[in-house]
Amino acid sequence: MAWLSLEFSVPGADVDALSDALFSVGALSVDVTDADEGSHEERAIYLEPGEEVLLSWGRNTVVGLFDGQMHTSQIFSDLVSAVHPLKLPHPVENLVDDQDWVRLTQQQFEPIQITKRLQISPSWSAVKDASEINIILDPGLAFGTGSHPTTQLCLQWLERHLVPKQTIIDYGCGSGILAIAAKKFGAGDVLAIDIDEDALQSTHYNSSRNKVVLEVISALENVSANADIVVANILPSPLAVLAPLLSQLVKPGGQIVLSGILVSQGQDLMNLYGQWFEMSRFKVMDEWVCLQGSKLNS
Repeated sequence: MAWLSLEFSVPGADVDALSDALFSVGALSVDVTDADEGSHEERAIYLEPGEEVLLSWGRNTVVGLFDGQMHTSQIFSDLVSAVHPLKLPHPVENLVDDQDWVRLTQQQFEPIQITKRLQISPSWSAVKDASEINIILDPGLAFGTGSHPTTQLCLQWLERHLVPKQTIIDYGCGSGILAIAAKKFGAGDVLAIDIDEDALQSTHYNSSRNKVVLEVISALENVSANADIVVANILPSPLAVLAPLLSQLVKPGGQIVLSGILVSQGQDLMNLYGQWFEMSRFKVMDEWVCLQGSKLNS
């Protein structure tokens, strides 16, 4: 079965109206992307929790997917009426062959060589080399496939600095990748914490798949543990709010690792956490920075 794809180029102000109209005239799905992606005009959008969600860029490509039996002329006529008084450009029409969409999605996730010792592999892809540590991970609803610089920076920090048998807290564990890697690097007790139920389930599944034992708890519970190392790969806003709590979770003389931070946001967090830690930059990758801190004597 073939599908009918109609592609429109519209400014950001028209995206919501066009998307709603596409669904109203029978679209099965609507996809919005940056028309300038990959060019020098591309503008990245980074959102913090609580900020208004932006659904568009300056120039947008909006694609509606329809049943292949539908006719472009009728769809376009109905759309013009639905979005009036907006002026719609004529769409680019394509026929999309039916495919194994699961397989296509899986092909986006290939084994990732993090360091010479560490490789992250999706469960459906055979391990390609003889790395000392291979973590099998199912990318699911939780963040953390190993592909993002913020995750890779934390993994590199753990490989370089973790001392065997040290206790670890992974706050905002997502898929569990950092907690699992810590165990593989020789950590003692590892506590994985997240507020999202999907993340907790993903961490349970992936830890079992990799044959490591973690304690996995919800951030909604009363967390009173202390660890030699606390790793938090989340976002600057929650890192700021959680600073007093995260500092309490680190043992005297212990270390904290913060990621999920743009370089431009790093100094403010270093100043904030400097109340409890001697802070410094560990490493920068692309436009992301990983911060590290040693707890000060109180």
